[in-house]
Amino acid sequence: MPPAKVFIAGAGVAGLAAIGTAAGLGAIVRANDTRAEVADQVVSLGGEFVKVDYEEEGSGGGGYAKVMSEGFQKAQREMYAKQAREVDIIITTALIPATGAAPHHRRHGEVDEAGQRDRRHGGRAGGNCELTEPGKAW
Repeated sequence: MPPAKVFIAGAGVAGLAAIGTAAGLGAIVRANDTRAEVADQVVSLGGEFVKVDYEEEGSGGGGYAKVMSEGFQKAQREMYAKQAREVDIIITTALIPATGAAPHHRRHGEVDEAGQRDRRHGGRAGGNCELTEPGKAW
């Protein structure tokens, strides 16, 4: 049986924990974050850092990410769509202080052509999906 392929959006504390756990279980792990400086941390935990094909600094205050431009977000969504076609599991952990969870995905809960089903995460903060209702589990 081949190892699971995992993509993790957001390489803060929760994302790094997910990377370490997935890699420790033998998965092939890829991760992304708007902050380029976390790339070394992703690699040190056994993951591959996937860069967005758009140049913009993503660090905000206090080591957190910041809200990115619409151009960056478009390029990021394109990269996420490509990753979604290639992996078995997607874990979304991205959170920007004072703004809530960053909506990366628009179609959570729907089954795509490969038979994958997305689940919603980060619901307390609004979720990484536009369809998530804060505080509601499904």
